[in-house]
Amino acid sequence: MKPVFTKIQEEAHMGVFAMRVIDLPYFSTEFHFHKECQLVYVVESEGRRIIGDSVENFDSDELILLGPDIPHVWHNDSRYFDRNNYQHARSVALFIEPDKLLASMTHFGLGRQTELLLKKSRRGMKFSGQAKRTLKSLLLEMTEQPPFAQLISFMRVLDVLTRTREFELLASQGYVNTYQAKDNDRIDTVFKFVFENFKSEIQLDEVSRLVNMNKQAFCRYFKSRTQKTFVSFVNEVRIGHACKLLAEGELAISGLAYECGFNSLSNFNRFFREIKGMTPREYVRSLPD
Repeated sequence: MKPVFTKIQEEAHMGVFAMRVIDLPYFSTEFHFHKECQLVYVVESEGRRIIGDSVENFDSDELILLGPDIPHVWHNDSRYFDRNNYQHARSVALFIEPDKLLASMTHFGLGRQTELLLKKSRRGMKFSGQAKRTLKSLLLEMTEQPPFAQLISFMRVLDVLTRTREFELLASQGYVNTYQAKDNDRIDTVFKFVFENFKSEIQLDEVSRLVNMNKQAFCRYFKSRTQKTFVSFVNEVRIGHACKLLAEGELAISGLAYECGFNSLSNFNRFFREIKGMTPREYVRSLPD
């Protein structure tokens, strides 16, 4: 999947910030990045998202800040593409031009706080708690406000973003966007294939043939673009699905392994611990009541 560079500023004619509301049957599956920061609140939707080298499930009521030039995509579950099972994908996004923001805030003596926020945002920030509740309320209000009131709300958003500790960073500390203009749609094909087939056994030969590469060349290509092995990527998708099922309480832990594409319960438990840092039972106990 080649992350396409998108010129948000030209499309929205934005100054320091611009708003965008999306209400569609499903989100675009285009893997892309842009120089603007993006604070996005998922009002209604679910599926899997990729932010840098982070691969996780997402659900409604998620709030994330993306920094400049970090590749990302929200990919909906397959039922969103079924014309007979109409779904909604709704989100509100605030785009922020980082250079203009930093220049403006420096005039008010807030340059350092702004620089620290921009640095953290380059890994993706997922918000929780009171910070999330305040930010999503402000974003929803901004969609209906006149310009001056919207500017006041924007400053309140910045105040929360620069002060809160209620967030987790998504991409790994050493993540760097290594995608190049010469990249083609190979990764796009691979991602979509894995999302649709992770419950079954996935053969490296089959995936390599999909993108017209031999196994060795494909493994090198995939790791150079995603900073992880193909096997690690598939297992992260499977464990992400397992976490979703555990949170929903749909299956007993003993039944999750085969539902998520693992060939044994021991393999499932081992990869779950490696990826989540805890056992499935510990994960269930960590979930909020």
